[in-house]
Amino acid sequence: MKEEGEIEKIKRKEERVEKRLAREQEQKKKADEKMDRGKLANKKFTCGVCCMRGRVLDESKGIVWFGCDEKVCGKWYHFECLHRSEQEYLRESMEEGESWYCKACKPWLYCEE
Repeated sequence: MKEEGEIEKIKRKEERVEKRLAREQEQKKKADEKMDRGKLANKKFTCGVCCMRGRVLDESKGIVWFGCDEKVCGKWYHFECLHRSEQEYLRESMEEGESWYCKACKPWLYCEE
């Protein structure tokens, strides 16, 4: 009987420790996400067409940036700077929830049939 009481006590203590660890991990995750959002908001972009520099926060000023999803590219563009075929492909990609690639990375996507 005494052993069962000790076992229950240990189990309750382990549960408290696990809950505390879970809370701490969740808090750390939220803090990391907040820090990442801050870094992203401060990230600078240069338009691959007009070479104008800007930031993610430009969207509040009506300037929208679109980044090529090719991992090695890293180029960003203003929608207005893109060629008509690029704008159409960008719209389609966004509507379908697919990746968008700039003309420099995948020119065959823009070949008219």
